[in-house]
Amino acid sequence: MSGYPTYRELSWAVGKIKQQKLDSHSLTGKRKCMTRGILAVCLIIGFSFALTNLASASTCDRASLLEHAKQFNANMLAHTSEKVPLAANAQIRENAQAIRLANSKWSDVKKILSEAVYADALKGNVIEHVTADTSSGKVVYIGTRLKLAGGKITEVEINFDDRPDVNVKNLVPYDPIFNTIVPPEERATREQLERIITSYFQGLTDHKPIEADYDPRCDRFHSGNRVTHNASNGVENSGDVGCYESNLGPKPWGPATEVRIGLIDPERGIVIAYAILYYGSSPRRMQINEIFKILDRRIRMVDNIGLMEEGITTSGFSQ
Repeated sequence: MSGYPTYRELSWAVGKIKQQKLDSHSLTGKRKCMTRGILAVCLIIGFSFALTNLASASTCDRASLLEHAKQFNANMLAHTSEKVPLAANAQIRENAQAIRLANSKWSDVKKILSEAVYADALKGNVIEHVTADTSSGKVVYIGTRLKLAGGKITEVEINFDDRPDVNVKNLVPYDPIFNTIVPPEERATREQLERIITSYFQGLTDHKPIEADYDPRCDRFHSGNRVTHNASNGVENSGDVGCYESNLGPKPWGPATEVRIGLIDPERGIVIAYAILYYGSSPRRMQINEIFKILDRRIRMVDNIGLMEEGITTSGFSQ
């Protein structure tokens, strides 16, 4: 709480002043004018406090969002998902399927090995990529998005990669480049960052990426596997090329649909986005959860959790 009087208390005080004004016949014109001035000030202050408290109740700052992610992880590790502060009608999906939080694959996670956590107070999202050990000794890679409103989690979106080809050597520790602060002179605005990543996904559809949006050294990783500047990557078989070149010309993938920008952090040059990627007429589609590092207004590195499965028709989320 702020320690300031509530709007109800202020309204009560204003009412008392009005009543005292009516009951008193000895006030001079000057004093009456002063009383009217005080009443006006009180009303303005009351409305100001009410609006401030309303705004505070509906938003979370960065520190609060990060704390929610920390507590979410702690509860999932402790198998106390019932303690996660979910809103009454919270939407929970894992690998595009609606689930109960208690049934998440998180229940098999024993220990977190590395993590990167990002927050966007304007969107109300906190998003993390976590490398973890399971009780069976398998290393998994998990993307988790929590959306907050009014202190409650309204959306939980989990991308859980437990395939055997999760490459731990490129995930532990998490690459520190993603958490570096971008110098102000090299920093893009929220609008510029959103435009760059929207164009990136358009390039997955028409295979006409904008070269100026990419650093020539840009690398993309899929759950720890480097698939650019790596002739033997075995994932996309694009050859020894960068992020820009790997998407030029005819490709088996596209279009990218349901593109959502989940988080923008200009200070760190981070954008996190989601999409459903089609592969021609194949029933197999990929749900994409990508963290982009953007330096000097060019994509420098991409950390992707891309899960290819049959039966994916929608992410289930609209924004």
